[in-house]
Amino acid sequence: MPKISEERKLERSRQILDAARRCFAEKGFHRASMSDVIRESGLSAGAVYSYYSSKEQLIAAVARSVFQAYEAGLGDLADGDGAPASPENAVRVLAAHVMAEIAPLTDDFRMVMTIWGEAANNPELREIVREIVLGLRAVFERVLIRWRDAGHELPGDPADLALPMVSVMQGIVVQQSLVGDVDLDAYVDTWCALMRAAGFGDRD
Repeated sequence: MPKISEERKLERSRQILDAARRCFAEKGFHRASMSDVIRESGLSAGAVYSYYSSKEQLIAAVARSVFQAYEAGLGDLADGDGAPASPENAVRVLAAHVMAEIAPLTDDFRMVMTIWGEAANNPELREIVREIVLGLRAVFERVLIRWRDAGHELPGDPADLALPMVSVMQGIVVQQSLVGDVDLDAYVDTWCALMRAAGFGDRD
């Protein structure tokens, strides 16, 4: 039999993950079964199991795919050349990315909330979430260090200031998921005003 190309393998893997995300968002991790994912994917059971041998493995893969999307497009903020991004700009860019890219990927953040809830009792999933949160902290910390090194004063250590900058993203996810009425511009404008009042916004 002819071998499946790498491109086709990636396509099938994405097809399975997309099906799993839909099933997990609708039913939760515990109620959704591998049979549900197989049926939703439109593939055979053998094809799905050749990529993911258990529901636990599939849950971990879905979690990685969701949370890795947070970091997409943020490299320039942390490592770009030229003038450093301001802390406010970093918040605005990531908030816009979260709403434009993560919300549609996760059924308006329902999947993110499902992952967070499951992570409380699933050590493997908790480690995945932990790695992504630490990664986001590191992005904001590097933004703050470059901002400070460019001559701007900060009211505290960059590592400490990065914590609430991550929390503002988590707040968007929680409130949009549970209430569904977040006005992103107003939300971010208010947060940036608080950053300026605290002494690490765009203006000294």
